[in-house]
Amino acid sequence: MAIPFLSLFLSFLVGLGRVIINAMSISGMCHIIMTAWLFLFLFVLAGPEWADAALLPEEILVVVNSGSRDSVRLGKIYMGLRHIPEAHLMMVSLPMRDEITRRDYDDLLSAPLKRYIKTLQDKGGKIRCIVTTYGIPLRISAERPLGISEQEIKETQAALENKKEELSREEELLKKNKDQEANSKENLKQLRSEINRLNQKLGHLTGLDTVAAVDSELALLLFPPYPLDGWYLNPDALFFRSRTRGKEPVLMVSRLDASTPALAEGLVRTAIEVEKAGLSGKFYLDARGLTSKADAYGLFDEDIRSTAGILQKSAIPIVLNNRPELFGKGDAPDAALYCGWYSLAEYKDAFTWSKGAVGYHVASSECVSLHHPKPNYWVKRMIEKGVIATLGPVSEPYLTAFPPPSYFFPLLMSGRYTLSEVFAMTNPYLSWRMVLIGDPLYNPFKARPAFLLMDAPPPPG
Repeated sequence: MAIPFLSLFLSFLVGLGRVIINAMSISGMCHIIMTAWLFLFLFVLAGPEWADAALLPEEILVVVNSGSRDSVRLGKIYMGLRHIPEAHLMMVSLPMRDEITRRDYDDLLSAPLKRYIKTLQDKGGKIRCIVTTYGIPLRISAERPLGISEQEIKETQAALENKKEELSREEELLKKNKDQEANSKENLKQLRSEINRLNQKLGHLTGLDTVAAVDSELALLLFPPYPLDGWYLNPDALFFRSRTRGKEPVLMVSRLDASTPALAEGLVRTAIEVEKAGLSGKFYLDARGLTSKADAYGLFDEDIRSTAGILQKSAIPIVLNNRPELFGKGDAPDAALYCGWYSLAEYKDAFTWSKGAVGYHVASSECVSLHHPKPNYWVKRMIEKGVIATLGPVSEPYLTAFPPPSYFFPLLMSGRYTLSEVFAMTNPYLSWRMVLIGDPLYNPFKARPAFLLMDAPPPPG
């Protein structure tokens, strides 16, 4: 089915604005909308003159942990399979755990990588993508800002708890007195907004808003210094692109990682195998049946349903679940693609995954660890069950941090872009918490496109 991409962009702008306003100031929202419309205007004017810039193997730098034989071995296997130049292997020495301090990130990873990339550039090389591997930590720990008193933190915590209790009482009143539904809903909206504001304030005071995914921080490796609290709008995301963006390149970053080195290696070998014939199977979309478009949850639920509508005549059969209950055991055979929500840190074994499957589950903790044996995180379990490309957050990211499925999957299914390019074009924030798992060169629909995009946008970079 051919869909003008600009039409998708226009239809999504309004919804995007309403979603992001739940997490940003009015002034910030105005900036986003103006930037998005500027991108649209310039894209229309530029048209075909924007040449394709597909990611090439010689533009990839592979980062391995020298203290892990498995990490080094995996990096070298990947480079051999994808014909990446030998000089594009960077060894660093890092602690073998999921989380590292900001100082360790700066001293042991960021600084050496900058120097090595400059060396490659001085020799005529070009790096557009970093691949982190098994053995490279996932997350950078919180760094508390200077000059914050314990009293201010305690007062904010108390105010937050009071608002949560008030919200609970208001929800109980609404259940008992439906006659006051209009007033109660307005009160609930105000209370949730105030709780969101206090959560953000507390995150800043305690340094929790400096927690970031290692990979997300690496995307800005070549940028000049920037604030570490909160997120940085991704200049390559279609919502924020413009011809006026800075000269500093944003790096694409993808991770070859899993609960075992063998599974991490399988992400690559399976990708190469599936690319030859193309990915086949069904696309399962799991909405929650939310009807309100007045908040971020209702809008995201609507975006999942919109994805089903956009792709209904694609080459992949679409299965939409619009009930509050998630897909149950046996409900999703032959799953090639998936997007759904919301089961926090509790993977639902409803799927039989096709070889080469791609998908993600929208919840707050799904990539906290890839290696801890007990938690049932979606990213970890999906890979163990057969998915070879997925994404998730290393800490609470807020709903607006997830790539909109109505953009991610049409771009992927068009066969015009690699996995890392699709993520770069749809991932809203950098220096934040989202991680992409999979071979960045994976293009499961290159041989057999499942969806035709007219006016397709140029790749990132």
